[in-house]
Amino acid sequence: MRRILVPTDFSEQARNAFEVAVAVARRTGAAIKLLHVIEAPSYNYAPTFSATGDIIAPYNNNMEQVYVLQLMETTRGQMEQLINTVEHKGVDVVQEVDVDKVINKIKRTIREDDVDLVVMGSKGASGLDEFLVGSNTEKVVRSAECPVLTVKRREPNFDVREIVLASDFRREVSQAMDRFKAFQSLFDARLHLVYINTPGAFESSSNVRQKLEETTEKYGLRNYSINVYNDSVEEEGIMHFANDIGADLIMMATHGRTGFSHLLSGSIAEDLVNHTQIPVLTFHIK
Repeated sequence: MRRILVPTDFSEQARNAFEVAVAVARRTGAAIKLLHVIEAPSYNYAPTFSATGDIIAPYNNNMEQVYVLQLMETTRGQMEQLINTVEHKGVDVVQEVDVDKVINKIKRTIREDDVDLVVMGSKGASGLDEFLVGSNTEKVVRSAECPVLTVKRREPNFDVREIVLASDFRREVSQAMDRFKAFQSLFDARLHLVYINTPGAFESSSNVRQKLEETTEKYGLRNYSINVYNDSVEEEGIMHFANDIGADLIMMATHGRTGFSHLLSGSIAEDLVNHTQIPVLTFHIK
């Protein structure tokens, strides 16, 4: 792991994410980029004309430039304050402030900087706000081409000992397994494979255990446990199981569906990011 991206809005959760990113960087030797994106508003003012009637510059451009310059100055101060409040001695930290759409900039930075891991804070959401609005964190989880680690609460000593890997353990998980194994190895943690049995998609425990055993053999897993957990819905089952074993991290692969299919099917990974206090590591599979 060489590059970690930490998008920040200077919230408490974003600071917590930076703290976790520093802990991961200390173990891997990775460099961290702190990124803040300013989304400048658009105004519909009349343009400015010369004496001959030619357009010199739209008035809204002048207004936006002043507004953005003021924001940039404020943001630089906030960035310095953030860097100074998290102890990061020995970790290479760079900062960037840009004017763009948040998601577009994050996706472009992941691609252009060849980012290995995104660490983001999440405030969570519920009810109508979750359905209508969502969050930038959810959008990154849905679309990022690298693993995304979401953090809510402060984790001053981010030392992962117990990891939950929740999946249906079908063929698609193979795309993410190497990444998940690397994260387990990074912390020398115990991996708990869990299949959530629900009334709507019930399988016999013997069949599920056989599937999980085949998975462990196929990918050469070490230091693991195999678990079948019954619950009403998958998301709640994962959270209940993780709480039962005192998990430090939940790992999941996500299909990253968008648009109408996403509204119909939802995303368990995004639901977890919204509702659990435990850090969640997701990897978008195609």
